[in-house]
Formats: sequence, structure tokens, C-alpha cells
Amino acid sequence: MSNLTLQQMRQKNNISQNKAAKALNITQDYLSMIENNRRTPSTSLIEKMALVYKQKPEKVFLASRRTYCSKKVFKEEG
Repeated sequence: MSNLTLQQMRQKNNISQNKAAKALNITQDYLSMIENNRRTPSTSLIEKMALVYKQKPEKVFLASRRTYCSKKVFKEEG
């Protein structure tokens, strides 16, 4: 099972944050806040992200609840 963050999903597809934001019709600042778990994406935005990042919506939803920092902490603890 892949436990990628939103940022990792985007980078895996070689999409810059700026290009992803434009494709999602949001600002780059807002995408950054989502990737850093400062904002929660709407259901419709999660569906758009799934298309742009070539992922299932469920994986994008789970990734929206996970950050690089939390992934690192859980890896060290477990």
C-alpha cells in the first residue's frame, strides 16, 4: 500500500506546484496550504486532484490527511 502525501503524488507525476494549481483552478498559495495540512480540500477539489495526479479519489482523500512530517513521525514510532 502506498502512503504518499499530496506533494509526493504531485511530484511523482512531475507536475510543479504552479502547474497543478492552475489545473485545479486554485492559487499556488492555497495548494501549498493544502499540501502542508493547513487547509482541507473540498470533495470536488479532491476529485479534481485525483484526475490531475492520476490517483483514485480515496487515495487523494487519505493523503489530504497526511503530511510529510506526520509520515516521518509515524515511521519512526512504528
